[in-house]
Amino acid sequence: MMKENEKDDSETSCLIGRQNRHVQLNTDGIPDVVTYGSVPDEHTAGVVDDTETPKEEGFSCRKASKRQLLSFVCIALLNFAGFCYYSIIAPFFPDEALRKGASQTMVGWIFACFAVVNFFGGLFFGKYITTIGSRFMLISGVFVAGSCSVLFGFLEYMEGTTFIVFCFALRSIEPLGVAAFQTSGTAILTHAFPNNVATVMGTLEIFTGLGLMAGPPIGGVLYDLGGFKTPFITAGVLLLLVCVLVTFLVPPQPDEEEEKKDVPLLFFLKLPGVIIACGLAVVVACVLDYIDPVLQPFLIKEFHTSPTHIGLIFLLWAAIYAILAPGWGWLADKRKWVRFMIPVGMLVTSVGTVICGPSPLLSDYLHILPKALWPNIVGLVVISTSCGAYMTPIVNVMLWSASDAGMENNFALYGLVSGVMNAFFAIGDLLGPTISSALVDKFDFPWTSTAFGGLVLFYMLVIVVFYLWEDLCTSKRDNVTATVVTSTTEENQNQLPSTGEDNGKQLATADEDNKRLLV
Repeated sequence: MMKENEKDDSETSCLIGRQNRHVQLNTDGIPDVVTYGSVPDEHTAGVVDDTETPKEEGFSCRKASKRQLLSFVCIALLNFAGFCYYSIIAPFFPDEALRKGASQTMVGWIFACFAVVNFFGGLFFGKYITTIGSRFMLISGVFVAGSCSVLFGFLEYMEGTTFIVFCFALRSIEPLGVAAFQTSGTAILTHAFPNNVATVMGTLEIFTGLGLMAGPPIGGVLYDLGGFKTPFITAGVLLLLVCVLVTFLVPPQPDEEEEKKDVPLLFFLKLPGVIIACGLAVVVACVLDYIDPVLQPFLIKEFHTSPTHIGLIFLLWAAIYAILAPGWGWLADKRKWVRFMIPVGMLVTSVGTVICGPSPLLSDYLHILPKALWPNIVGLVVISTSCGAYMTPIVNVMLWSASDAGMENNFALYGLVSGVMNAFFAIGDLLGPTISSALVDKFDFPWTSTAFGGLVLFYMLVIVVFYLWEDLCTSKRDNVTATVVTSTTEENQNQLPSTGEDNGKQLATADEDNKRLLV
């Protein structure tokens, strides 16, 4: 009888211990690093995965496994080639399209349809990444994008309506490939480096920046050497070569061995933290892209800046962003820093957008800055320095929100996060240049840049209010949980008899009460 009592007492103590740990989990400070993909389930427990890094290790080539290194190198090369192709058409395509019979509005829609299809493609591929297979999605996406690029070069032999129709056709198919390899690439790296997601994404931005920097000059040189088709065919062949490398070097991914499943897209999109992160992705993309169609004409008109100097200004913009992105990513992997990084980064960016022009608020009303070239350079440096502070944490914010909502951390979730993030970046890529072009027609560049600064400042206030609301709700929930669990535990302990057979029965009853409470 004594053994039974001791056994029941140990079970009750164990359960009380679990309750206390539950209270501690909800009331302690947030940990620096959250590990994703580390919770095994019946589908993943048997899969051998050498991509996980210990919590105490950072992102390091020396400590990374072979699978991690191969995955990162291949996707980094893919990022460079993809963004090089994305930017290679900027110096020549608009004028060439106008000569072939397209209107200025039609040229704008040719560019816009890419972002629209990319948005829906990102959501689709993110939801069904484990059904399709991440590695197959990566390889096929690169192949489709490269093939469309090669075919686009042969539009040189078309004119008028035929040219416009095939432009729309290819620009509608190509973003499906781009959405596929962007979504799968981000998901693969998220799973490969679960403890350093933002650091890896920030490092990846180096190759993104290099592609954006190299694309326009390479496109201009190739156009001068061989005409319209040469840049497209060259970029397409480069993507197809990368496709071959990806096929042979990217190892099989764990989702190929897991059960094929998807995650609830609508439930995910309804999470408050995800909504905030999606809006943040749109704002970041707008800030990074709004100057593309309007800064060059403004600098030429107002300051007679040479094309070479304008190219160097854009090069400086991209270089600073790419160099600082890994550092911002390293900080973004520490959850306690993110709440400070995002608002401060957005505040600094809003200051940079006001300096660009400069804003009439500073030049005409307050007379702080002169109407000269150097404030524009300073403003661009401030923007490129600070925007990484609120761009790199987006993936982590979505993952933290999903984890807090009880969603299972698995490859399907990583794919959904990747697809949603890329989809809303595409919306920002569309809205930024479109809105800035429309505003410049009405108010000129200085007021346009000021308006985008106001957008960033407004969304910063939205995020601050969201943080305050989240803290208030968390504090109330934790207080209620701690009070209920503590009172129930004390009540069950007070009801325990000291000896006899009834002791064991009431211990069992207390045990059942605690189990029902936890359930």
